[in-house]
Amino acid sequence: MLFINKLISLKMVAIRFFREVINNRYMLKCLVIRDLKSRYTGSFLGIFWAVIHPVITVITYTFIFSFVLKARLGPEAGTNSFLLWLLCGLAPWLYFSETVQRNVQILIENKMLITKSLFPSELLPLSILLSNMLNHAIMFGIIGVAAVIITKKLTILILYLPVYIFLLSLFILGFSWMVSSMNVFLRDIGQVLNVLIGMWFFYTPIVYQPSAVPEGLRTLLKLNPMYYVVEGYRLSLLGIEQRHWKGMLVLFVLGVVSTIAGGFIFKRLKPDFAEML
Repeated sequence: MLFINKLISLKMVAIRFFREVINNRYMLKCLVIRDLKSRYTGSFLGIFWAVIHPVITVITYTFIFSFVLKARLGPEAGTNSFLLWLLCGLAPWLYFSETVQRNVQILIENKMLITKSLFPSELLPLSILLSNMLNHAIMFGIIGVAAVIITKKLTILILYLPVYIFLLSLFILGFSWMVSSMNVFLRDIGQVLNVLIGMWFFYTPIVYQPSAVPEGLRTLLKLNPMYYVVEGYRLSLLGIEQRHWKGMLVLFVLGVVSTIAGGFIFKRLKPDFAEML
């Protein structure tokens, strides 16, 4: 009975939390616009930086792994183009890593809003997520054009991609709520996260195929949520006929658990934000 009561309490806290987010949607829109303006207004190239940065990153990795290390793709890759294959894996990673790394300090950066007014601080991580989603959409457009030019086709499997983007966004949002709220109380979280993200990249099959990992260790790869995201993007964009439902089911569970857990932690820590900031 005690366990059931705790579950009901958790459910009510989560419902109230997400209701606050929905009720403040106009303020959320203003925060997203503010973030986009602060990032690109006054810059000579403006929003084109959202394209330049990932393109330079992709060119660098392609040069190192394709020309220096002579990496070659197996038949299960779905394409002979290392550039296109790398783009499909790097795009969701950049969306994830940039959003989380920006959000870890977002409450501290906006402490004047939090300490001087009754501000719905849960909107700040969400605004960064939505702002970066625009950059991700631009990146996706580049990949779509590259896929058409290189493979001369896009299959109906591309319709799976919005589902992967939504599930990834749920995971990112919950993770962002968690690390941003914890960082208010333990400032080492930002440093730990930078190290974690750097390691996480190489434990995700972005620059190498899962088949390159010894068979006994492939199970460890599947403990990584980003494994399913990267593979899902590639299956969708490269038109690889494989079962998507297993990866989607894992991502759905991870996304929901991450969002609820992150929202719960944020809600519990929020009353002390003003004092700690």
